[in-house]
Amino acid sequence: MAFSFPGCLSRIKSWARPFTILSVVLSIVLISLLIAWSVRKSELCLADPKSPEASCPDGWVGYRGKCYYFSETEGNWTYSQSQCSALNASLAGIDSEQEKVFMIRYKGLPDHWISFWREPYGIWKWANGTDLNNGFEIRGGGECAYLNEVGIGSSRCSTRRNWICSRPSVNCHWC
Repeated sequence: MAFSFPGCLSRIKSWARPFTILSVVLSIVLISLLIAWSVRKSELCLADPKSPEASCPDGWVGYRGKCYYFSETEGNWTYSQSQCSALNASLAGIDSEQEKVFMIRYKGLPDHWISFWREPYGIWKWANGTDLNNGFEIRGGGECAYLNEVGIGSSRCSTRRNWICSRPSVNCHWC
């Protein structure tokens, strides 16, 4: 049995064509998947992910890493909190003077419920029950806090008001 180089070459050629076709098809599929992934990624992150407005749902307003929803309807404090929860948010808290000024400017004239509450004449708390230690003056003798045109007031929780929900803006880590 003698080794036949031309015979070996013809066997390689017979495999080369299907292998080339398979390589081209797999390359096209891979490129298509990469393009589809790239388009999907850009659809999810059209705006600059560092911009707080970039990652808030429609109808929400972005400010300093949070998204805010300003209701156009009224409800008592408990109802307002449940509406925020349904939106995967909570009644808005206030962490800084700048945040308070932003919300006062954006909310318009109606008073809006915010996160703070207390037992009658007790310590003010966040909606989640932790003590409030931010130094803001809350005027009035009520048990639930709201934002008015000049600052923070309080009244009975059963009073009907608009409300402000907030939640962290969604960071787009894969952008």
